[in-house]
Amino acid sequence: MPAPDTLSIHRTIEHSDAMQLVGKPLVSVLVLAYNHAAFLPKAVESAVTQEVDFEFEVLVGEDCSKDDSLQVALTLQQRFPSLVRVITADNNVGAYRNYLRLLRAARGSLLAQLDGDDYWLPGKLARQVELIRQHPDHAAVYSNAYTVSADDQPTGFFNDLGDAVVDLASLLRHGNNLNTSTMLYRAELATHLLAIDHEYIDYQIHLVLAQHGPLSHIGEPLAAYRAGTSGSMVATSNDKVRELYWRAIQSVPRDAVSDADYARGLADFLRRVCFRAVAARDPALLRTWAARIYAASPYGPLRTSGMAAWNIVRMTTRILTSQLPFARHLRHVLYRH
Repeated sequence: MPAPDTLSIHRTIEHSDAMQLVGKPLVSVLVLAYNHAAFLPKAVESAVTQEVDFEFEVLVGEDCSKDDSLQVALTLQQRFPSLVRVITADNNVGAYRNYLRLLRAARGSLLAQLDGDDYWLPGKLARQVELIRQHPDHAAVYSNAYTVSADDQPTGFFNDLGDAVVDLASLLRHGNNLNTSTMLYRAELATHLLAIDHEYIDYQIHLVLAQHGPLSHIGEPLAAYRAGTSGSMVATSNDKVRELYWRAIQSVPRDAVSDADYARGLADFLRRVCFRAVAARDPALLRTWAARIYAASPYGPLRTSGMAAWNIVRMTTRILTSQLPFARHLRHVLYRH
């Protein structure tokens, strides 16, 4: 658990009507909101209007935004008093602690996540709950998502994974291409997330869950993802995301995967760094990270470089193939498998 002195200074405030809230929610939907005033109504409404045969609740974690997100969240709570709980504080705590307090406040035996600038499509929640009930050994269920612009114009797909079952080794080898706003997982696994005593990104959540069971992925898009909005850490803090991505890889217990899978995970990360270095015209970025990756790899610099080169060729081939007339459905994929 995070050190008590780092959390006690942040007073958690909840806005809800205890007399009207549903009694026993099966699912707690965790909505992370920071500067999402323009998008939050659609996000929350897409959750509360899901047609299901079970009770659920929607927790909006509002992190002292600079815009009107808090007022928007409070208005939504008043509109949907039996479903919506607004969790906030007197001051900004950051995405990591915002997520922790939502985990602690959730009452459901299943947890779903939805970023405040994304939204779900009809039928999403019912379909995922049915799937996780059918597979009691699975830790979580995800789905694909449409990518959309700020004004809701479709731009493509989040991934090209299709219908799949992903295990820890596969998730490490291929890197992160799972959409967090589609994630539904078992609440008992939240204890492992609460035990992490440092900031983390969604990839580490996926890796933690995969250590406790397979991850189901529905190939059909059941949500919409806004890429590159002002609140996106990927868009605004690329260096920080890269460092946290590296920390996520390092968090995987070495006895949980083979040397081959671990080395392939490092090689995939090196491929990502290479693409970024080329895009940013920053060779120093590649040199710095290559040294760190080679030092960590059980296969050493030469073999790891060869694996990364193969990944670069494989991914480049997929990108070029997607431009051919018969592969138009793969043309606009944000994260390729």
